[in-house]
Amino acid sequence: MTLTKEEIIKRLKSSNLSDRIVITPMLDAEDQLGTTGVDLRLGKQFIFFKDHLHGSLNPKELREREGNLSSYQEEIVIPIRRKITLHPGQFLVGSTLEYLAMPTDLEAQVEGRSSWARLGLLIATATTVHPNFKGVITLELSNHGTIPLELYPGMKIAQIIFHRTESPVSEGISKYKFSIGPSFSKIYQDQYIDYFCREEDQIS
Repeated sequence: MTLTKEEIIKRLKSSNLSDRIVITPMLDAEDQLGTTGVDLRLGKQFIFFKDHLHGSLNPKELREREGNLSSYQEEIVIPIRRKITLHPGQFLVGSTLEYLAMPTDLEAQVEGRSSWARLGLLIATATTVHPNFKGVITLELSNHGTIPLELYPGMKIAQIIFHRTESPVSEGISKYKFSIGPSFSKIYQDQYIDYFCREEDQIS
């Protein structure tokens, strides 16, 4: 069941820590709270690919490097009131400005705003935010339009919608829990990589 605005407000103000939704900072709750969700803003940290240096990225190589992506990606910080330009076909990893802490009985879905989608901006994420999650939410930003888009940290970029689970979920383990900025991919931790990514078995 989806939480309404009134239920979200109750959860935000709850004195019971196991029931409370934490979203911080929320500078203008009235503006960010919708009928069934909360608008989230774009953070200041971004990760971009050094695509001019590499022709491809092999997950097995990342495993051998123990996840060191510094030769493939770079993190930058854009101050408030400064912009970052996302060109057509370009991809950036960003995150929400807000830090989120989920209770044990709620999961959430993160969706891009329709207003941005109509301009060509695709805002993808892992979609589901699990119970007990704590951290900022990583956003994958792609410009599918035909003109460059100027993005400013602090602007509303996505919406989070909360749903009740049938029963509370015990503490779980997440690769990206407690993140305070956009997270580099941890695909190298997937156990299948050594088995499937075999150079000698590839067909050219």
